[in-house]
Amino acid sequence: MNKKNIQIITDITFITIIFVITVITIIPAVFIPVVFAGPQSATYELKEYGFGSGGEASMSSTTYSMFGTAGETDMATASSNTYTLEGGLILTIQAAVPPAPTVTNPGTNYDRLHIIIQTGGNPVDTLFAISISDGVTTRFIQNDRTMGSVLGEEDWLPYVGDITVGWGGVTGFYATNLQNNTPYTVQVKAKQGAYTESAWGPGSSIATADPTFTFGVDTSAISFSNLNTGNAYTDSSQQTILTTSTNAYNGYLVYGYETQPLTHTINNAFTIANYGSENSAPTPWTGTGFGYSTSDDNVIGTVPNRFTNEGPNYAGFTTTAPGDPVADHPGPILSPIAEEHFTLSYRVTADANTKAGQYKTTVIYVAVPTY
Repeated sequence: MNKKNIQIITDITFITIIFVITVITIIPAVFIPVVFAGPQSATYELKEYGFGSGGEASMSSTTYSMFGTAGETDMATASSNTYTLEGGLILTIQAAVPPAPTVTNPGTNYDRLHIIIQTGGNPVDTLFAISISDGVTTRFIQNDRTMGSVLGEEDWLPYVGDITVGWGGVTGFYATNLQNNTPYTVQVKAKQGAYTESAWGPGSSIATADPTFTFGVDTSAISFSNLNTGNAYTDSSQQTILTTSTNAYNGYLVYGYETQPLTHTINNAFTIANYGSENSAPTPWTGTGFGYSTSDDNVIGTVPNRFTNEGPNYAGFTTTAPGDPVADHPGPILSPIAEEHFTLSYRVTADANTKAGQYKTTVIYVAVPTY
């Protein structure tokens, strides 16, 4: 009897231990995910999480604007040539930093550069300011396109608009009053209301040139044919070619005058008078005298093509310096003028009573560039 009792107790103890182990294994598998875990999928579990600010980045009407932020950077800035990202609400309302402007010198000019600013995606009501530096002194482009040491409120202009109104849009503008043969760097900043002024954007650099001007005539003397009955005392075969090269922004003007009428070289009491029509109103040739016509069909004057319209039309030289306009090229000069030619054609007609002999005068051409 005693031996059987011992065996029964041993069997019961073994079964109880198995049951306890089974219960402990089930509890963590069934209840812990429900009570303690964060959002999860089959492959991850987010144990700690929170929610930040939300809403619109900005909302506005014609009378107000509201800005918000959904976060900020930590202790540093992120930047490139065209943007800067920094922490804080105020930086979210700053205008975008404009990219480098396009700065060129298409006319090889000595005192101005052509500038087209870039908006950098800023809205149409954004205002822009422009700085220009020669490497020693930084100045600011004023609303009249000149340089100034102070950037005033009036010098913040929109992208589009003419002088004093805007920066010219896609056509840009010329910054003037610069030093010749000097490299300049141009930068732009933007703002769109209070507390929105951006940093200066990246710069573009180019140099001004030196002033250039050359002028010449193709010959220093001309000789008319002998005047006689065979040619009706007339010769219109002689010419002078004027050649000009310059980068003068406002172009150039050539004047012509003579020191005296055609005068007998032995007895200066005898002359061949100048042709009777004036530079302002040349006419087809009639009668006698010494005169000229120009190939410049747009020479300055009240009637632009007065020499070439149904011409050639002729005028007599004045004897008063600097003379009358005989050729010109008005500005602005967007590309340098290179060896521009104009031709002065001469005609002389005497009458049968003109004293025989050699007649002479000196014609002087005065070329004036306008820088």
